[in-house]
Amino acid sequence: MLSWMLYVIVVTLLLSVAARAAEYAARMRRGRTRWIWALTIVASLAIPTIISSVSVQVPSLVTPTVSRKITALREMTAVQIAPLVWVRERTGNPATTPRLHQMLQRSWMVVSGALLAALVLNGSYVFWRKRRWRIGSVAGASVLIAPDVGPAVFGLVRPRIVVPLWLTNSSPSHQAMVIAHEQAHLAAGDPKLLTVALFLLVLMPWNLPLWWQLHRLRNAIEVDCDARVLEEGVDTRQYGEMLLEVSQRPSAYIGTVAAMSESKSLLEERIAIMVRDPAKWGSVGTVIFGTLALALVAVAAQVTPPNAGLSVPDRPILLTPAALDEYTGFYARGAHVVYSITRDGARLLLQTPDDDPIEIMADSEMNFFAPKWAGLGPVATFVRDRQGQITAMIQHYGTAFSVPLPRIDASTAQQITDNNKARFQSQSPAPGSEAALRRLFDGIRTGRPNYDEMAPWYAELVRETTDFNKTYARWGAVKSVEFRHVDFYGGDIYEVRQERGLSTWNIFLDSNGLIEDADNSHY
Repeated sequence: MLSWMLYVIVVTLLLSVAARAAEYAARMRRGRTRWIWALTIVASLAIPTIISSVSVQVPSLVTPTVSRKITALREMTAVQIAPLVWVRERTGNPATTPRLHQMLQRSWMVVSGALLAALVLNGSYVFWRKRRWRIGSVAGASVLIAPDVGPAVFGLVRPRIVVPLWLTNSSPSHQAMVIAHEQAHLAAGDPKLLTVALFLLVLMPWNLPLWWQLHRLRNAIEVDCDARVLEEGVDTRQYGEMLLEVSQRPSAYIGTVAAMSESKSLLEERIAIMVRDPAKWGSVGTVIFGTLALALVAVAAQVTPPNAGLSVPDRPILLTPAALDEYTGFYARGAHVVYSITRDGARLLLQTPDDDPIEIMADSEMNFFAPKWAGLGPVATFVRDRQGQITAMIQHYGTAFSVPLPRIDASTAQQITDNNKARFQSQSPAPGSEAALRRLFDGIRTGRPNYDEMAPWYAELVRETTDFNKTYARWGAVKSVEFRHVDFYGGDIYEVRQERGLSTWNIFLDSNGLIEDADNSHY
């Protein structure tokens, strides 16, 4: 989830720069720009979603009669800026990947819900204030007159013009220009456009470049509106004076509407655009900036999503209940965490620590994926011995690393559970665990772990995840190592404080004092 969000932000940034270049090109020819930002907002949501999730049928150019191959668009990208390389979806603890995914997903839903509620409440507030406004006529147009609101256009279904009371005492020429400006908003459908853009933002509120795009859209709406009014023959100087008069009488806040009263920087930009002469090299500049915009859009569409190479099979293999029963049972990570696989009718369920059971489906006899985590690739590969018996399960964490889980019987699983319960109730660190953690940490930080002090499978895991722990080398010397508690799995939890960072470690020792397992998360 985190990698995908970063991927979306990168694509949005590229599209934002492309839109800015296209805006320069359009203004050199005195063209309209609101449509550029409207399309950019839509593209910022659509391109990452389509590229990372849509598959197409690719015809064979050599043998057209052959059935077309279904290919995921993400597999056709060429710009290898895969966010999965920048950030591994883990905090150091392999079991945290699903939990991090759920946390981000729930936070996303909460923020989107809160933003949607704010928009609805804002609309309700404006309509509540509308009851105190009176209907009047300004420059021959029917408007709503408010004590301190406007000039602006509000409303989605039946938008109306609202003007402040002071405008009724302004000069007739200024009144006419204000009404012409607001009527231009109505004719162009600007209230509807701005409302749609706001509700699109609700879909990805964490995408900060999208907020900037909305800001640029609001600017473009006002600039385009100015151009339409001036094209009707309004004097540029008088129109600029009217804008200055409106800016000196700021409107009370009534939410996100098409309003003339904007920031000082936008007012300066609008006036500068109005009085600017056409560029001498306008045609050349238009071509340069237009080409740059198209190139950046092409690059954005070619950025590799984090789920590239992790396609979910189009047709999972359907196994009989008897075949599924071969995989059911218990699997252990080290001698402290028990995974269980059960069958529910024709469904195979994987129970992972600290998570609800998830369904896994076969894409081959040995490889299984989880529809719930589509895009993460296979989550489990089973191992058979020469007699055809399932002896182990290898759990995959995307393309990052894998963990072997030997199969155990029910009594061993119960014994592990009982031992963990006893360790948890004792809340006492295992003898030697702090010293072992200090040696492990120093070895990881310096790039020279002592693999002889580790269980074989964990030593291999440390070798496989070396790149993940380079953060600790950058954080400097260790200042303190403090025991916190024993967790539900019987692991000793320590807090390691360095000169420039803080991390939490969970360490397990076997009966011989070897490091059987250790997880870490940093902040």
